[in-house]
Amino acid sequence: MKYNLICTDIDGTLLNADRYLSDVTVNAFAKANISTVLASSRMPSAMHYLQEGLGIKNAPLIAYNGGLILGKNGKCIESNTMPLQILEKLISHHNAHSYNLSIYADDDWYTDQEDFWSLREINNTRVTPTYQSALKSLETLHSTQRAPHKLMCMGDASEIDSIVAHLSGLYNDAVHLYRSKDTYLEITPKYIDKAKALRILLQSKFDFEMDRVIAFGDNHNDEELLKHAGFGVAVANATDKLKSIADYTSSSTNKEDAVAKAIEKFVII
Repeated sequence: MKYNLICTDIDGTLLNADRYLSDVTVNAFAKANISTVLASSRMPSAMHYLQEGLGIKNAPLIAYNGGLILGKNGKCIESNTMPLQILEKLISHHNAHSYNLSIYADDDWYTDQEDFWSLREINNTRVTPTYQSALKSLETLHSTQRAPHKLMCMGDASEIDSIVAHLSGLYNDAVHLYRSKDTYLEITPKYIDKAKALRILLQSKFDFEMDRVIAFGDNHNDEELLKHAGFGVAVANATDKLKSIADYTSSSTNKEDAVAKAIEKFVII
């Protein structure tokens, strides 16, 4: 099968131990020389430096797990946000706890304090947030008539447990609670995923379908993408469920250039 596009997750899939692109990875994408779309839970700015590293600056991308779809040069194709009432409900809980609440809207990141969690995200994504209270962020969104694409809570597992209990059953039709780790909870609009976003992007900007896509992932938010792509590759450190969905599971982890090796095997002919 000849593939026309590579769609890959970032964290846990594409990046090495230094949370960047290895030379092997950069060379593999250059040799493949086909369209590439990064699809991540990250905000757009946290993906731009990786696009530059791959030589695909200004290419389309999928941010917030499909919540925001951008075409060439950052032109918005589709935006999916959640009701502000969800943030309001979360703020009342946050005020009585110490976890980090990060609010993402468009290409803005708001959080109330510089702490272990925000500093780690800065290191991982190379983006600096706007520091202000969650209430101030709510007011900012109200005044600009915007809503969050993603809310992320980071803290002790017990505090994350309490958030899930606090929100459970209240907004089941509006949001999805995705716990990537015991200490991380991502809240996103309910009916989005990377596969839906990629299909919309292909219909808008490309002249081929999902069967011409080779996709890479490692976690729960990659399941629909690997299921619907023409060929889905799970890295060795992927979840068991993703491995069961994938057409091929690499024997290498993200830190061992799994994506590059699969590109060499299946794309470069």
